Amino acid sequence: MAKARANATKRMGPGAVENEVLATAHGLAAALHRVGAMDDVTLRDMDRLCLPPRPDYPGSEVRRIRTATRMSQPMFARLLGVEKSAVAQWERGAKRPSGPAQRLLEVLDPEKPESPVVQVRRSMTESAA
Repeated sequence: MAKARANATKRMGPGAVENEVLATAHGLAAALHRVGAMDDVTLRDMDRLCLPPRPDYPGSEVRRIRTATRMSQPMFARLLGVEKSAVAQWERGAKRPSGPAQRLLEVLDPEKPESPVVQVRRSMTESAA
């Protein structure tokens, strides 16, 4: 079992390994909290350590992500659940995306190795070959 896990870890990228370690640490902390060995404050600290920082996307990055997904501003706004004017303001730098919108932009960012957009493109390329 340990050998299979080690082999799986070798195939994972550094970011995926870090995410797995953080998830394991968080699971252990939650279990310790359930049995009373860790208090609420410590668990909140653990939550803060295990959650990745929220990204900050300036206008040029919002535009890069939108154009990489090959969407118009109205379609991109609809996908994110915001008004078209919000996307236009983000791209001009007049306003910044809200926290939830920043997380969605992070998921859509094709430059992130774990991005669903990259995964779909990779699977399409592999199936075509």
